[in-house]
Amino acid sequence: MMRARASLAVSIVAIVALALTACAGVTDAAPSPHPILASELPSDLTARGVLLAAVLLADGDVEQAVADGLVTPAEVDEAIRAIEADELDVWAQRAETELAED
Repeated sequence: MMRARASLAVSIVAIVALALTACAGVTDAAPSPHPILASELPSDLTARGVLLAAVLLADGDVEQAVADGLVTPAEVDEAIRAIEADELDVWAQRAETELAED
């Protein structure tokens, strides 16, 4: 049940972030990809985990989620950094790529 709610929360965050990205507008020059989109992630870090950790930080028990193996400590740390840097939309883009590859 908790995994299903977590999966739903990640999906909602991804959809909202993608909608915000789509509304951002188009520029003339093709920007280089954000480092989050282009870099190889450590084995204990996934975009979906970062988004789930962000949701849990806002409205859940992140410590229990780590204990249950839903997210890693690295994903929690990255979620905090992404929230502070306003980069959750970039993580949502990466999560979409991960989902397409699965």
